[in-house]
Order: sequence, then C-alpha cells, then structure tokens
Amino acid sequence: MSNLQRLMIAGGGTGGHVLAGIAVADAWTKTSDGDCVQFVGAKGGMEERLVPKSGYPLHLLKLGSLNRVSLNQKLKTLVQLPLALGASIQILLKFRPGFVLGVGGYASGPVILMARILRALKLIDCKIAILEQNSVPGFTNRLLSRCVDVIFAAFPGTEKRFPKKRVILTGNPIRSAMKPLPSAPSEPFTLFIFGGSQGAVGMNSLVIESLPYLSGVASRMRWIHQTGERDYERVKQSYEKQGIAARVEKFIDRMADAYGEASLLVCRAGSSTLSEVATVGRAALFVPLPTAADNHQEMNARVFSDSGAGFLIPQNSTTGQQFAEKVLHLMSESEEIRRVEKAVQAFAMPGAAEKLAEYLKTLTT
Repeated sequence: MSNLQRLMIAGGGTGGHVLAGIAVADAWTKTSDGDCVQFVGAKGGMEERLVPKSGYPLHLLKLGSLNRVSLNQKLKTLVQLPLALGASIQILLKFRPGFVLGVGGYASGPVILMARILRALKLIDCKIAILEQNSVPGFTNRLLSRCVDVIFAAFPGTEKRFPKKRVILTGNPIRSAMKPLPSAPSEPFTLFIFGGSQGAVGMNSLVIESLPYLSGVASRMRWIHQTGERDYERVKQSYEKQGIAARVEKFIDRMADAYGEASLLVCRAGSSTLSEVATVGRAALFVPLPTAADNHQEMNARVFSDSGAGFLIPQNSTTGQQFAEKVLHLMSESEEIRRVEKAVQAFAMPGAAEKLAEYLKTLTT
C-alpha cells in the first residue's frame, strides 16, 4: 500500500475527540483501499471502547495530563512522556503514514511532535495536521499549531487564534448517522438529557433538583436521560422517588433516534455535541462543564446563545426551580422552540469529515 493512502489519527480522551477521528476515518476509507487508517490514543480514554468498536486498529500510550491537574499528576505525566515519545516513534516508523492528524487530547501531542521530527530527519514522509474542535483552542493544539502543515477549524473565528494562512474552516466531523430532522414533536413534550460520553454529574444534579417542580406536569412529559456509568443508580432512583416514569440509560448508542424523539435537549457544550445539535436542528439548554479547560464549553455555548441558537444555563448559578421554570416556559412556547431550531441550523456544516479528508489528500500536490 502506498503511504499516500495511510492516515494515522492521534488523540482522544473524550468521546468528542474520538468520534471526530472516527468520522474522518470513515470518510477516508471510502476512497482508499486496505487497512489504511490507524489510531493512537491514551490508556483510560474513551478511544479504548469506541475505536475497536468501529473496526480500526488502536495503539495506546501511557500518558496523563499537564494542564489543570495536581503537582503529583504533572510529575507522573513528565515521567511517562519520554516513554510515550519513544512509543510514538516506533508506531510511526512501523506504519509509515502519509498523513498524521491530531484530533485533540493528550495522545496527539507525542505523535504529532515525533512525526515532525522524523520527517525532518527524512525517516518518514508525511503531511501533518491538527483539528481544533472548540471556539477556544485547547492547550495541546496551541502548542502543536507551530509544527503542523494545516489546522482544521470547527468554529468560524478560530482562525484568528492561529496562523491564518494555515487554517481551513471545515466544521466539526460528526457521526454519519446524524441528519437534519423535521421540527420536534410538541406532544408529549420530551426532554432528552445527556452529558456526553462520560455523563455529567453536575448537570444530572441540576435536573434532579428540578424534578419536584416538574412532577405536576409529568403526565404531559417524557424524559430520556443518558446518565453515564457512575451516576445511573442515583438518577434512576431520583425519578422513581418523584413518581416519574423516565427512560434512564447509562449510554445510548442510537443517538439519532433519541434526537428524533426530543422536543428539547439538555446537554453540555462540547464541540461535537454542538455540531450534532446544529445538524439535527434541535433547540437545547446548554449547561457547560464549569471545569472545562480554558472554559471552552461556556465560550462554545455563548457562540450559539448569542445568535439565538440555544439557551445558556450556567450550572453553578442556576437552581433547580429556575431550570424547571425555563422548561415549563418552553413547553408553553412552541414558537420559541421553532425559532431556535431554525437559528441553530445555520451552524450546521454538513460533510465536514469528507471535506477534511479531501483537503488532506490535496497536500500531496
């Protein structure tokens, strides 16, 4: 196989990073032959579950975080880093990719850096790129942007934070199952609550706190709630305590179906989530993760809310009663939901994975 068919995708940690990588891999393999894509991730990340399930080979590095972690974790990561760099060299020399794409997360750092060094030493011949999924670039991508050929951006305006001549706006690659949906059903009014691939304990707590104020309209509502593994029992018992018959699940694989049933979404504001919401065209209450690096989730959500394409609900300053009042208001204002659905569709950038894959291949010419 020519190395011009081989793509190595590095990164992960969160479902958003991994799913974007898988979307690109799926687009790449449509026009390439053989086992032409391999992933490199970190042990303990979502890539361990999601990548093999998608049918792609996965190499794992032992590597933690350096940003916003304890001194002990930083020291541990610094000890792991030389080993991760060495492992990255072995993986790159064995696979000899023609293209290396970092999708964010800690595993992307060693692979991108070693690809650049090995290319400079003429030991491999590859083009190198990164994908920035958020409106505010992450710690890893800020460092890596100096040593790549191209930076793919999901949000308009991100090009201002990188060298402009190397930034290509593609949108965020998302699962191919996500398609534009007709207007949301208003009866029964259905809340779809999900916190991303690992759940969202703080957001779950806000919803639980709101249940006593919503139990009076339970007969007119449906709840679909993806809790994540660790919060399943607590959330399930909270609905039962209020006498609410909710569909509570640890994980929902058929997300497109759940989007289709929803009248209103309650979710975090990671880039992949926002891209899916825009693509399916649903109104959402965005509850950004308060501890997200560089506060990027709130910045992402503000891009949408400032354009009338969703509602920003700060987790730490919103009470359960206030949350319930917002839901009740939207239950009675279907036209407002329709306006938001129309506005959010303006952020949809369909075919991002295909655009990214196609542009990568042009770098050879």
